[in-house]
Formats: sequence, structure tokens, C-alpha cells
Amino acid sequence: MKFTINFSANVVAFLLSVFLSVWMTPFIVKTLGVEAFGFVHLTQNVINYFSIITVALSSVVVRFFSVAAHRGKLEEANGYLSNYLAASVILSLLLFLPLTGAAFFIETFINVPAALLADVRLSILIGSLLFVLTFFMAGFATGPFYANRLYISSSIQAVQMLVRVICVLVLFTCFTPEIWQIQLAALVGAGAAAVLSVYFFKKLIPWFSFRMKDLSFQTSKKLFQAGAWSSVNQIGVLLFLQIDLLTANMMLGASEAGKYAAIIQFPLLLRSLAGTLASLFAPVITSYYSKGDMEGLVKYANQAVRLNGLLLALPAALLGGLAGPFLTIWLGPAFAQLAPLLYIHAGYLAVSLAVMPLFYIWTAYNKQKTPALVTLLLGGLNVLLAVTLSGPAHLGLYGITIAGAAALILKNVVFTPLYVSYITNHKKHVFYKGALAPLSAAVFAWAVCKALQLFYTVDSWTSLIATGLVVSCCYAVFAFGVICTKEERQMAIKRLRKQKGAVNI
Repeated sequence: MKFTINFSANVVAFLLSVFLSVWMTPFIVKTLGVEAFGFVHLTQNVINYFSIITVALSSVVVRFFSVAAHRGKLEEANGYLSNYLAASVILSLLLFLPLTGAAFFIETFINVPAALLADVRLSILIGSLLFVLTFFMAGFATGPFYANRLYISSSIQAVQMLVRVICVLVLFTCFTPEIWQIQLAALVGAGAAAVLSVYFFKKLIPWFSFRMKDLSFQTSKKLFQAGAWSSVNQIGVLLFLQIDLLTANMMLGASEAGKYAAIIQFPLLLRSLAGTLASLFAPVITSYYSKGDMEGLVKYANQAVRLNGLLLALPAALLGGLAGPFLTIWLGPAFAQLAPLLYIHAGYLAVSLAVMPLFYIWTAYNKQKTPALVTLLLGGLNVLLAVTLSGPAHLGLYGITIAGAAALILKNVVFTPLYVSYITNHKKHVFYKGALAPLSAAVFAWAVCKALQLFYTVDSWTSLIATGLVVSCCYAVFAFGVICTKEERQMAIKRLRKQKGAVNI
């Protein structure tokens, strides 16, 4: 039941993100221009590079807190979180100087038109405050995670997005539109989320209290040592996810980077959805590990990969199958020529995102050294390929996309299942079983998209949405009748009847 609630809340939050992106992007592009729009995301990417330092704490505190609390060691759990909060304040103060420096010397790193320089600098300064606040508030995510009530986190994110959009509209209406206003709106939204996070944390973890006596150099050292490889991993993640726009800016110019910033939003949303869905399985994976039930953990992880992949196959197929009509309707005919970029993104994401629940196994085992080094190595490969293919090979934005596809497939499809099978002492192929069904389901949905477009033209929001609904219905029938096993179908019917009975009562 908790999974169903958590999943429903995350889907609602994701759909809200999609709606806001669909509505906000054309509005901002039309208001600020495509070149300026590129810096909305690029400035945030520059700030995110500093997460290499902060992730050493934020990535492990949830794990240590939850394992200790699940084992009944509440004092130990209290100490972990107290040390995180104190260390996050100290680190934030230390990082503020280089963050400020990045704002005033940004033109030495990226191509910024003179007319936008002051705007970009102010955006980075405001974004720095947002970064610091987000870092500090990460500790309060331990509440929903430990209680396995991730729907609370999703609801808070939804509120944060709504506040952000409202603020953008107010600022753009009352003042001359500028890039920094988008960052300011994001900061206000994060402030609202912070208030809600603290409130629900106190409700879920009433026994926690920040105490000076719990502050310990040894505890902080333990967190930093455990998170050191997370920092290395974060470098690789940034080379995967935060280098595309920077490469486009440096190799192809601000205008091309602006176009790429617009269309990359939906692949990024799909990655975000994958990460959010994968996190739904993390509390149970952590619980299995904490209790020493390794067989249960492996069985559950296999089911998680299969379900996660089936949930992601549909949006990935829709993104690729309807890319041309979508870009034309959404941003205009000028963007339709970039549809092949979305074909590539949809293809490799459908293949590589299913296995993301497995990331939480090596986190639970605290075996993060090898994944971190592999992520760093392949992230470097991504950068090398992106620069080479977009510049000397003259593939432009397609080179950047192909580079990301190759590197992520190597990391997620090749390395991750093999490494997890190694640390759990199982056969090499055991975690590949769950990834095959989602791939066939994605191909089916893509084929339905293409087949429908042979019979009628998708040239309006109405026809686009109608096509998406038809494909979704066909996908549901195919997945339930062909992909799902007999046991899975019986379980689904049983849960449906149970929920129906509860409603009737």
C-alpha cells in the first residue's frame, strides 16, 4: 500500500513537472529569447559543480540514519543527523566565497554575450543561495525515507514547483523579464519547500533533537569517509548530466546551446522520473539489507528493475515516437528539425534507465568505490566524445547526444548489473532478466506511435494528447496481457479488487 501511495504521488509530481515545462518553456523562450534561455539552465549547471564537495555528506546521511534507526539505535541515528546539519552549515559558509567568485568571473569559463553578463552574474549569486539551502535541507529528507512515506517528498516538490511558477509570472508581469528572476523564483519555491520539510520531519521523527553533545569529529569523519566515493561518483555524474550545455556553449555557441537547453528538458525530466521511481524501492532495499535478508533483497531488486523499466518504457517511447509533431506544436516548426535528437535520447534512455534501483544495493552495502571510479571514467569518456564529435567530427548537437548515449549505456546496461551481481554473489546474468521485458514494451509503444501517424496527421495539442492516450491504452493492454507473468497479473487483479472493496466500504 505504501508503494502505491508513494508511486501515485511521484507520478502526479512528474506530470505536474511535464505540464509546467510544456507551458513555461515557450513562455520564457518567447519572453527572453532562445539565447538567454540557454543560460537559465547553464548557470545552474555551473553552481551544481560545487555539489562535488557537498555530496560527500548529503549522499550518505540518509543511509546511515535509516540503517541505525531500523536497527533500533536511535541515539546513533540522532548523532548522524546532528553532525550532518552542523557540517552542512560550516561547509556552506566555506563554499560561499568560491560560489561568489564564479559569479564575477563567469565570462572566463563560458561564452556570455555582453548584454547578458550582469544578468548571468546575478543569477549565479541567487542560485548560490539556492544551492546552500538545498544542501542544508537534504538532511530532513531522512524523515520520509526512513518512514517510507516518499509521497510526502513528492508533494513538497509539487508545491515547490507551483510556487516557483507563480513567482515567475508575478516577476515577469511586474518587472522587465530577466534571467535572474527565474533563479529568484526557484529560491522562493525552495524556501516554501524547506518550511514544509521541517514540519513533516518533526511529525515523522519526533524523537530527533539537535544536541551539541552529539557532535563528534569521529562521526563526521565517518560520514565524510563513506561519502568520499560519492563525491568521486558525483564528478562522473556531472560529466554525464551537466556537461552537455557547457560543451554546446563552448563548441557551438550560445544560440545552439539555447536550442539544446529547450529540447533537453524532456530527456532530463525522464531521467528525473527514473531517479524518483528508483528511489521508491530504496527504503525496502535498505530494510532488507539492515535485517540481513540477502535473498529477499535480490528477489525484490529484480522485481524493482522490471517494474521500473515497464513504467519508464511508455514515456520514453512517446518521447521518441511523437518527437516531430511534439516539437512543432510546442516550440514551432523551426525546432522540428531537431526531432532526431529526441529519437536518440528516447532510445538509449529506454534501455539504460530500468536498472537504476540497483544503485541502492551498492549504497546499502556501502560498496561505492568501484561504481564511483567507473562513473568518473565513463563521464570523462562522455566529455571526450562530446567535444570530438560536436567539433572536429562536425556532428554538432548530434555528437553531444551520441556521446551521452554511448557512455550511459556502458555504465548502466553493461557495468551496473554485472557489479551488483558480483557484490551479492549471484550469477552475472541475474539482473538482466528484468530489463528485457521493458525494452520489448518500449519498441511496441514506439511502433504504435508510428503506425497511428500513418492514418492521420498530429498537428495540434488535441490530436497529440489523443494519440498519447491511445498509445498508452495499447501499451497497458500489451504489458498486462503479454509482458506480465501470470503471477503478476493475479497480483494486480487482487490489489485492484482490494482497493475497489475499500472504496465501496
